[in-house]
Amino acid sequence: MNAADLLLSHEPKRIVILGAGFAGLYAALELERTVARDPGVEVVLIDPQNFLLFTPMLHEVASGSLDPSSIVVPIREALRRVEFLRAETTAVDFAGRTVTVAYGLDRRTRTIRFDQLLMAAGSQTRFPPSLRPHVHGMKTIHDALVLRNWLIGLLERADIEEDPARRRALLTIAVAGGGFSGVETIGAINDFLREVARHYRTASAESPTLVLVEPMERLLPEFEPALGEYTRSKLRAAGIDVRLRTKVAAFDGRTLSLDCSSDAAKPSPLSARTLIWTAGVAPSPLIEALSLAKERGRIVVDETLAVPGHEGVWACGDCAAVPGPQGKPYPGTAQHAVRQGMQAGRNIAAALRGQRSKIHPFRYQMIGQFAAIGRHRAVATLFRLRFSGFIAWLMWRGAYLLMLPLLNRKIRVLLEWILEICFARDTVQLLTAESVRSRRLEELMDSARAAESAERVPQP
Repeated sequence: MNAADLLLSHEPKRIVILGAGFAGLYAALELERTVARDPGVEVVLIDPQNFLLFTPMLHEVASGSLDPSSIVVPIREALRRVEFLRAETTAVDFAGRTVTVAYGLDRRTRTIRFDQLLMAAGSQTRFPPSLRPHVHGMKTIHDALVLRNWLIGLLERADIEEDPARRRALLTIAVAGGGFSGVETIGAINDFLREVARHYRTASAESPTLVLVEPMERLLPEFEPALGEYTRSKLRAAGIDVRLRTKVAAFDGRTLSLDCSSDAAKPSPLSARTLIWTAGVAPSPLIEALSLAKERGRIVVDETLAVPGHEGVWACGDCAAVPGPQGKPYPGTAQHAVRQGMQAGRNIAAALRGQRSKIHPFRYQMIGQFAAIGRHRAVATLFRLRFSGFIAWLMWRGAYLLMLPLLNRKIRVLLEWILEICFARDTVQLLTAESVRSRRLEELMDSARAAESAERVPQP
């Protein structure tokens, strides 16, 4: 053995985790509890953000019920032995067993070797290219912040607008997608707008028009049909126009065109300034660029979360197609990602120690699921029992409060919920194109300005 080989033999074994979402963070927590204690092992977690976003509560930030800082978990507070690098992974070399990351404002690069690699890079919203410049997302904390300030801005503009038709268009808001995110988002912003509208004398005379567009025959396909029907009836009772078997055909920032599969006549276009897109997900750019077998954009893995044909490479969470008992991939939900991350951590620790017998397949039977559908209303299933209304809403809040990592975050959220009972939500608009150089907000403002300018052009 030469000097170079002797030096390499003393290098610590390195586990690299790409992504600090639910799957990546809980894998890191599992490894911190086990092999990270060993001085001969290094665990490195890499993510462009230094926090975990608790996405099940994202709609409450958009509606002003919670402060953004209450639903983000600082990675460095959650981990002690795992090294965290705030950087963007740009490439993976499986043959050379290295990852390349970019960091800093000048996008400097660094190459990091690995012995074991876990890919947990998550997913992103799939936007139709023609709609992207005009629509809001609902996936990141920035999306929620921009949406909340945008909604307040709509009320401010409607309050000063003298033209009734333009005022109605400003207060017409559509949400595309009738799954968890779409239903929770439209229920929350409907409550928010109707609660704060009383502060706007002119705008309050024009009730907000909210439209939920879903291509399938029912809402919340993850639930039983009865709960989907209950959700539709409650949303309609709250004044929301629910349109099933309908999809967005076009939107240019001022006119929303719809296609309906159930009616012979095409629905009339809607004058609207806001479309929130929650329909569909796409792989992250990193995952999309990898030369690996994929199923609908997700990395194909075996039951143990290992990537076939690549020793020491694993994947879990939204970016992985993890086979279930019947062969169908598990759904991309937070509770699945958490358990997959924990199982991946255990399997990686066993592989690193050479304990092949302790590498186990991922198996998880979902205990229950919850969806808020407006103020003091929710639907839930727990141990195959169905719940709806106020009881389900209490269960929703209790379950997610327990799931929220870190005690200080749990306390903050609980206190904010108590304060919400005592005090009304405020209408402060902190994020504007004039006060903050927000690229996304500027894009939306440019789209709105173009739409308003187009209306002033005389028609032939």
